[in-house]
Amino acid sequence: MIANLSRRIAARHALIAVALMLMAGCFCQARAQKSSKERVEAFAKLPNWSGIWELDAFVGQSDGQQFSAEGQRRLKYYAAALKPAFTPAYQGKFDAILKKVQAAVAADPNHPPETHPPLCVDPPFPATLTPGMFEWLVTPEETTFVSTVGAVRHIYTDGRTHPPKDELWPTLMGDSVGHWEGDTLVIDTISTKPRLYTGQLSGFFFPMSDQLHFIERVRMIDHDHMQIDYTVEDPAALAKPMHATIVHTRVTDFNRMVEETDCEENERDPVVNGRFTTITH
Repeated sequence: MIANLSRRIAARHALIAVALMLMAGCFCQARAQKSSKERVEAFAKLPNWSGIWELDAFVGQSDGQQFSAEGQRRLKYYAAALKPAFTPAYQGKFDAILKKVQAAVAADPNHPPETHPPLCVDPPFPATLTPGMFEWLVTPEETTFVSTVGAVRHIYTDGRTHPPKDELWPTLMGDSVGHWEGDTLVIDTISTKPRLYTGQLSGFFFPMSDQLHFIERVRMIDHDHMQIDYTVEDPAALAKPMHATIVHTRVTDFNRMVEETDCEENERDPVVNGRFTTITH
């Protein structure tokens, strides 16, 4: 009798375990369905930034072509808006480097010194000011920025913050977190390579401090124009923040991303002894 009772108790426990497993399965399925529904609703609230974009100054231009008058005007505006005002300590450093670069150019104008990465090297942050075409891939968890010139940025919008300071190190694109304010993506970026490109003529990358900080506000102002309000802060190096509003225009003569940079073609102008050198055949 005791053995039969034990078997009945064991069978009852097994039935309870099966029932609990079935209930757990139903609960997990319900959670998954709820999560899927919530994600669909989250997608519905996001702006549609699909398509291909390029900086308005480069519209209709290709590598090696002359810029239009409007393109030149836009580039001059961006260069003026993003001209840094350095603190006294950093202004002295800047003047010394600029003098050295200008002297090297004057000594051999046909073979200028290498002051920026070659075209086949991934462009530094933010990459939105370079020639090329771009895509914004928007999901509830992150917005991914992809360009034909080799730049990829992950902008996390899942509520996370920047990692602790002891878990950060400078990278090409830095660490970007963002949040949505209506149809505007607000991006906060830190821990980039501590440098700024200082201009088109005799331009060079200038070393900044480890406090370099970028804020972007991105929104599509109409079907064919993407606006990026771009702010640069560095309390140690800049006397005041740099700010500009740049515009990307929708590309209408391509329906897919294409690779624009021909590395083999650019090997005709290699760097020899720190200077760009044209090879003639």
